[in-house]
Amino acid sequence: MTVPYTHHTLFEINDNLQIKEESIGLFKYLYIDNFYKRPDEIHKMFEQSWFINWKLDAKGHNFKDYYDCRIYIPLNDHGFLNENKTVDWLKKSLGLDPKLYCPEISTNIFTWINKPNTKNIQFWPHQDPTFNILVYLDKINSGGTALYPKIPQNIQSEHIDIRYDISPIKENMQIIPSVFNRCVIFDGSIPHGGYIEDHNKYSNGNWRYNTVYFFRWQN
Repeated sequence: MTVPYTHHTLFEINDNLQIKEESIGLFKYLYIDNFYKRPDEIHKMFEQSWFINWKLDAKGHNFKDYYDCRIYIPLNDHGFLNENKTVDWLKKSLGLDPKLYCPEISTNIFTWINKPNTKNIQFWPHQDPTFNILVYLDKINSGGTALYPKIPQNIQSEHIDIRYDISPIKENMQIIPSVFNRCVIFDGSIPHGGYIEDHNKYSNGNWRYNTVYFFRWQN
């Protein structure tokens, strides 16, 4: 069934959101429960949509050992009511520089084709230039986001393989737990990556869904 929608309506955030702080090991992060007003509708959209590949390479493992996909949902200014509600609220609540802007919602859509046989195989740790603001949107919630005290020294291209054996860097690693419709916010300079507790749960047609807001500097 075709369903017309505007992005700011489907992805509208709830009113009266509460930001809470959590400490885990060496790290701190913020979280907001019940972030979107219509999380079940977003989940349904993700389940029924086509998603294009991300970081695909003929010599790589995407679409061979896993499906790693992403779409970008533009946050354009057309003058509609509540169109800038999410960006304005995040800027105000986090005390972000007014010159920062967020042009789109990014999505992370993932599942295994050939699942690893050990929890030490996870996603490559990486760093982002500003706050990492992500919302967990699958209902499996096996894992979340790993925070690491250091970045791997032997970085390879994620276009080739996103899998990484975290054995050398997992000491003092901490996991932000995935909770459906929870937004988590942390310093993007902290080495981090997706973490799956039970790889079996994200295979055989079961997908990991996130949305992400990246704020950037105006040119």
